[in-house]
Amino acid sequence: MTIFDHTMQLLGRTLDLRQSRQRVIASNIANEETPGYRATDLNFQDSLQAAQRGRGPVTLAVTQGLHIGPRGNLVQQVTGKLGPVPAEDMPLDSNSVNIELEMAKMSDNAMQYNSAAAIMAIRFRQLMGAIREGR
Repeated sequence: MTIFDHTMQLLGRTLDLRQSRQRVIASNIANEETPGYRATDLNFQDSLQAAQRGRGPVTLAVTQGLHIGPRGNLVQQVTGKLGPVPAEDMPLDSNSVNIELEMAKMSDNAMQYNSAAAIMAIRFRQLMGAIREGR
């Protein structure tokens, strides 16, 4: 038995991935004026949702319950995929950063990070309350 349940592990991994995505978005914004720079994004939502449902990147079929299967926590194994951001109209300098889009992504990512952090803080307060009351 662990103190931190599946939800806490999921929230912790979400915070890590959102922090990484914030760095990628900040890099895009910093390179807005760099000729030839291609904007990238870190996508992890699908992988995180699959891990939450208990499905890893590889599904193994076992014929006996004693066979060796995947080990470890699937949520902690989730990594994001860094990919290019599609650009419709390329300017003459071939820079694909759309500053309005990047600022909107940064704002949304920060909001989601803060929400996950707030939920995690509530869970820690609940745990501390249980420890203090001896339940």
